[in-house]
Amino acid sequence: MRTKASLGLLLATLTSCLGDPAAHLERARELTFQRRPTEALRQYEEVLSLLAKKDPRRVSDVLIPTLKGAADLCYLELKRYPRAIEYYRALANHFPGAQETLQARAALSDIYRALGDRRAAVAELVALVQAFPRAPEIERYQYQVVKGYFDIGDYEQVLVEARALQERCPASPSAADAQMLVAEALFLQGQRQRALDAFEQIAKRWPGSQLVPQAQVEEAKVWVDLGQDERAVEVLVEALKSHPSPKNVQAEIARLRKRLASRRLTEKIEHADVWPDFHGLLPGEREAN
Repeated sequence: MRTKASLGLLLATLTSCLGDPAAHLERARELTFQRRPTEALRQYEEVLSLLAKKDPRRVSDVLIPTLKGAADLCYLELKRYPRAIEYYRALANHFPGAQETLQARAALSDIYRALGDRRAAVAELVALVQAFPRAPEIERYQYQVVKGYFDIGDYEQVLVEARALQERCPASPSAADAQMLVAEALFLQGQRQRALDAFEQIAKRWPGSQLVPQAQVEEAKVWVDLGQDERAVEVLVEALKSHPSPKNVQAEIARLRKRLASRRLTEKIEHADVWPDFHGLLPGEREAN
């Protein structure tokens, strides 16, 4: 009797679940917790099947966690990236302002980056920043946009996005990080004077930043590139005061000073060759001798 009663209860439970999206969602969560991703995904897909003909806005309390859960499983557990993209994209399209969509766009960016599509990865971050301008972590994502454009070599966009970040969060460490990328982007574009100015701005605008000595080292490299070794040494001596790897800075200072000394010696010798000692060679001196 007990066996029949238990079986009857199980059948009643299963029957009630067949057409109940919320029940399938709860079962999917349980299976996910039990680290049974394939079975969990089937439950999420059953929810989507049951909700396929319904207005997404009316079933958002079930549809949002279902799309997010299915996408996360495909991305993080099953490594089915195309399916993950499909579910994350559906979530973003149907519910652009949901908090889960912020996480979905961040995940999409990571997936595209893993697949080697760096421009698509940046595009997702741009969409995230535009959709969630007041999110607590927005400055981190804004910096990732700057870094993403830097990595794909779109240096003009680096300047634009860095300026937007600095206007939004001027005192943020991310603003100083973005300034470093601005300076490096300018140098890579061959705009050395603007690069120097950009490196110098880090110490002026964020004097307490740990990036200051690093920026000074990079600034010194620009001076060396311009043939101004003496100025480079001056900047490196300043960087030496707070640089985390002083031995490396000292080694570069020693190298540049040695090169300067060698250059001065060469110039002295060349000057002597051009203007030899004429003592004893003048006409009056020859006659006297």
